Amino acid sequence: MNLRSVILIFLLVGCASGSNTIEAPAEHLFADQHFDASSAAPAVEAIFALSPEMVSTVNALSRAPDTRRALVALIREDGGIRYDNRQTQTAAETFAQRSGNCMSLVVMTTALADALQMPVRFQLVNAPPVWDRQGGLYLINGHVNVKLSAPYRPDELRISDGGVTIDFLPGNQLRGYEVIPLSREELIARYYNNLAAEAMVDGDLDRAYYLLKAALEQVPGHGDVWNTLGVLYRKAGLEAKAEAVYRYAASQPDSQLDALHNLSILLASQDRLLEWQQVHAQLELKRIRNPYYHFDMGEIAYRAGEYDKAVRFYRKAVDLAEYRHEFHFGLSRAYFQLGDLQLSARHLHRAEDLAPRDEQARYQMKLLALQGGRP
Repeated sequence: MNLRSVILIFLLVGCASGSNTIEAPAEHLFADQHFDASSAAPAVEAIFALSPEMVSTVNALSRAPDTRRALVALIREDGGIRYDNRQTQTAAETFAQRSGNCMSLVVMTTALADALQMPVRFQLVNAPPVWDRQGGLYLINGHVNVKLSAPYRPDELRISDGGVTIDFLPGNQLRGYEVIPLSREELIARYYNNLAAEAMVDGDLDRAYYLLKAALEQVPGHGDVWNTLGVLYRKAGLEAKAEAVYRYAASQPDSQLDALHNLSILLASQDRLLEWQQVHAQLELKRIRNPYYHFDMGEIAYRAGEYDKAVRFYRKAVDLAEYRHEFHFGLSRAYFQLGDLQLSARHLHRAEDLAPRDEQARYQMKLLALQGGRP
């Protein structure tokens, strides 16, 4: 893998450490003069704003005998909200499209619950991170969910209410993982950080910068947000700023490894090899834990005709990130070349199941070709 081409961003959908109470660093780490101030971040109120359709839904839900059960049914049951990990959206956008990623679902659920005066609690779930790659950036998605309590009533004496968890993942996939309480400010910071990462993928660096500043206004000492800011500076050609921010982020426990990884890339690009060696020695395990490293090695082996070797790398990628359709497709191709049509078909089916809608037809055609004995 080309060391200089990898930049790591942690998408703060979840899975970071708990509260961030570290004092914010000096203003010199910001660079407003290099970015267009007209690219303002959306106001917090706009993130949770209700659409007219949502207002009508809230009115209907408020008349239900059990408001919380009615809201849960709206989200979970057939015709509810569908998981789509491609974009972070406002509450109104998620409700209109009936789909969204985990952060979008939490934002939408919170907006409805707030309107129904239903207490909410946000949770980080320390499950293994979800890897993705877009526009030359590695994006590591964590996981967050929300718990709903029943609305308070003036005549009610409440002893306890454990709440109902709203989550895209089935309960058996979450069982056994540590759950960490998350403040509303931390949730909003993660929302802005997600939007910033998506803006960088789209090449809109001005918007990304002011989204990150908005995130740091919510949680000034959040190391993962500072790491993303370092990535932004590097993409903008502000390497001295990027180095300063990476070093600050590397001092925080929640972002240390990712910031060091990005710092090592910057040092290598500047031929500061002694410093790079010191940093890189701390990062070998991080590379090994990256499923795309194994996937890329599998691709190299496949192109070289080393199909047994390719299978080993693809299988390691699947072990680390079973949810990535392209990893299963790589295995399917390699098994086909080895003459194992049964395993090839199994992983092609799995790739089709995991793929977004616009990819599923392509996999269906390949499966039909495989059944006809063609690669």
